[in-house]
Amino acid sequence: MRRWRAVTAGLTVLALGAGLAVGGATSASAEPVGNWGTFTLSGASRAYTGTMTLAGFPETTFTSDSRQSTVVSGASTWQSAVTPSGAVYGTSRGQTYMNQRPNVDSPTSGASTTTYTFAEPTPGAQSWSFVLGDVDADRATISATVSGGGAATAEQLGYVSSYNSCSAAVTGGPSCTADPDGTTGRDLPTWDPATRTLTGNTGAVDTAGATAWFTPTVSLTSLTITYQQRSGFPVYQTWFADRTAAITGTATLDGAPIPGAIVRVTAPRGTVYTTTTEAGGTYAFPQLPVIASYRVEITPPDGAEGPDQPTRVSLAQAGSPGGVDQQADFAFTSPEDSVSVIGTVVDEDGSPVSNLEVVITDPDSGDVLVDTTTNSDGVYTGSDLPADTDLDVSVADEPPVTVTTGDVDATPAEPAPIEAPAAVVATVTGVVSLDGAPVPAGQVVELLDDAGAVIASTTTDADGRYAFATEAGTYTIRTGRPEPGATGATSNTGVTAVAGERASSDLPFASAAAAAEVTTDQPGTVFDTNGEPVPDVGVVATPTDPQSGDPVSVVTDDDGAFDLTGLEPTTEYAVSVDVEGAETATVVTPESGAATPLAFVVRVAAGPAPAPAPSPSPSGSPSVAPTGPAAGSGSAPVSGQGDAGDGGPLAYTGADLGPGLIAAGVLVLLGAALLTYRAVRNRRRTDHLQD
Repeated sequence: MRRWRAVTAGLTVLALGAGLAVGGATSASAEPVGNWGTFTLSGASRAYTGTMTLAGFPETTFTSDSRQSTVVSGASTWQSAVTPSGAVYGTSRGQTYMNQRPNVDSPTSGASTTTYTFAEPTPGAQSWSFVLGDVDADRATISATVSGGGAATAEQLGYVSSYNSCSAAVTGGPSCTADPDGTTGRDLPTWDPATRTLTGNTGAVDTAGATAWFTPTVSLTSLTITYQQRSGFPVYQTWFADRTAAITGTATLDGAPIPGAIVRVTAPRGTVYTTTTEAGGTYAFPQLPVIASYRVEITPPDGAEGPDQPTRVSLAQAGSPGGVDQQADFAFTSPEDSVSVIGTVVDEDGSPVSNLEVVITDPDSGDVLVDTTTNSDGVYTGSDLPADTDLDVSVADEPPVTVTTGDVDATPAEPAPIEAPAAVVATVTGVVSLDGAPVPAGQVVELLDDAGAVIASTTTDADGRYAFATEAGTYTIRTGRPEPGATGATSNTGVTAVAGERASSDLPFASAAAAAEVTTDQPGTVFDTNGEPVPDVGVVATPTDPQSGDPVSVVTDDDGAFDLTGLEPTTEYAVSVDVEGAETATVVTPESGAATPLAFVVRVAAGPAPAPAPSPSPSGSPSVAPTGPAAGSGSAPVSGQGDAGDGGPLAYTGADLGPGLIAAGVLVLLGAALLTYRAVRNRRRTDHLQD
């Protein structure tokens, strides 16, 4: 399957001549769609780099000196389809976004700076947006560079509105933690155009869902967000979104489809997109930014009559905020009383040969009737030819082949494929790989001439291999990144193809390096009030802000020690011990390393009571006090292990040892007195019997 791809303005592309606007662009039936960006992140704290990939949008990279940046999946926080931004682009649920902190948590210094750089100017005409979320106890100052240089004005940044994304405010939104001031679902950030600053609520209270969105009105080359803490330990979120629509059409010659023809779409900002027609003459650019004044053109058949080019097409339509798909057909015809031909040139393996010169002559007069080159599918076309005539077709100055034209008003003649001699065919081949393994079949690869024009397009096979058969020359091989954030050159320039030989040009890529994960750990111990370690007790650290990560749990070892690892830096956690009644400790983790150890002291676990001294019984068996279940309360964490104390409380029961010991002592004394009394009585009875 053929695919289109963008050619950045920085590359040399065909200079497009001015043309008259013509009718012929009509609405297509497909539905325009909204898209949300995909982020990748590399680097480490205060030195992050990354990419943002968005359909129909320029390749985007960014740098950030944020203390902590993470890419979040979008499974727990998103923009619902009912939010103002979601109403335009659809829900962002399940789509990634950036979660970032300041450089330092200080209201007067330590702001973080994140700069997005676009490989070419962004689409204009308000076709894309960026969204900033969770702006409450913080503020974000926004700046940008417009195409051609210069700073964007507040008006050009395109602030649209502020809203709250929580389910308490909009249908389908994420369920947010209750705000401490009772404003859940109502907190909104405030935009100051004079300073281009988005500021959270007046009290700098940590809330949830406070969001604003921007739709730039001009093309930008960079976007910078300077993020400042006002209180607490804030984070903010960033999304990118756009809408895309399609331009499709069909190219024909005298009613017959033209396969392999190069079609170009040029955006007003200079970006050029290319594709080739399918076997049925159809082409499609499925994801173009929703803007106006695209120029669409195709290489016309030599000698044919057809529409003026380029054709003007607008995807942005009044009354249709999401844009409208358009169709631009190219119907070429032979001049009156003449005919046309559509043929192919292949190599000895039957593969199409592109960019090879084909000359059609009249064998009787020797006149050259057509001088053209084969297209991406090895197809050559010619028109304004005499009907029912034998003509000579010569490929690369080789001896001609006879081709017979058809009747006037008939479809073009389609002669048998012409095999180009191996001596005139140059082959360029290679492998596109990712992390040393071939990319999946279907990766688009393009062949560009020395002027930067796309002359052929193909796709990789199951082994990641592509091949072009063409004429000798110097070429550029180009492809897209096989996955978002993949590193590696997308093109190889100066590839020399020699006739009769095979040139190799591989395109290796590597997956984006994962960002260095910055985590901290919280060590501690759990002892009872007797100073004994408590093993096998669960300890859980739960972030007080659910957006700061998942709970982390461990179990104490035989020494009562624990270490909660993988905690988010500078984040507030509630640390609890799985003992009934034990109090919870609230801590804030450090930027790195281990936090100050916690020392939990809990009540002593209930165990078997001491057995009383043995006494005679009818059965001759000692009595044993029953053991009770572990229940009761504990105490808050303290700085040390503490002493058990004399007759301290029973852990897990709350009972005092004093009364129990006194009662036991009384019982022992009573038992001893009873034994003494019985012994004296028995002795007296014995003495009496002996008398």
